[in-house]
Amino acid sequence: MRKVTEVIEIIERFAPPQTAEEWDNSGWQINLHNDTADKILSCLTVTEDVLELAINLGCDLIISHHPLIFRGIKKIENPIYIKAIKNNIQIYSAHTNFDKAKGGTTDILTEKLNLQNIETINDYVKCGCLPFKMQIDKFLQVLKTTLEIENIKLINKSSKQEIEKIAICAGAGAEFIAEVEGCDVYITSDVKYHSALDVKNMILLDIGHFESEKFFSEKVKEIFAKEGIEILVANEKPAWTIV
Repeated sequence: MRKVTEVIEIIERFAPPQTAEEWDNSGWQINLHNDTADKILSCLTVTEDVLELAINLGCDLIISHHPLIFRGIKKIENPIYIKAIKNNIQIYSAHTNFDKAKGGTTDILTEKLNLQNIETINDYVKCGCLPFKMQIDKFLQVLKTTLEIENIKLINKSSKQEIEKIAICAGAGAEFIAEVEGCDVYITSDVKYHSALDVKNMILLDIGHFESEKFFSEKVKEIFAKEGIEILVANEKPAWTIV
């Protein structure tokens, strides 16, 4: 059992809440003002399945990446809110502040791909080089294996075959395409059709929103392990399957 204030201080040291975007709703989603937490569950998104898992495991605190509440609410009728409250489960989210943090969502991907000479493009986008030049087909195999991804959307009007410089933005990063000109490859997710049409001088890889951020929970577990706190990790899946 841990003090809730201690738990929140740990996550906020890693991802300071003041760095979150103004439109974001990082922080407490459901705060019942319980002083202690017996079991903690980390997840990417608080879905009905994740909440049911928390209940079955006896968790009383969930730390998620995606905020449960994004917009103002006038009445409490969402079954997830109600079920969490009835089961005395508090929910805290670290979203854009976690994305921006050193070691956050994008940094996790650059580390897994062993990129070198990392440059910061902006708060969300990093760029680095592969240890050696690689054919795109080979890189796609490495990417799928390393990030445990089954399907990738490939946009390659440039017809590039040999690559070295890789830009990455975990989550939805199509708005930053113009900022990574000069890179051979840009890895992100949620790329819209017309945004894809505009990419001409590099390779664009849409790996999926869930796939690009799914390592959040393991990172949170690692952060707390360094403080001697063991937390549980939800086994989550994408919202859809490819058929």
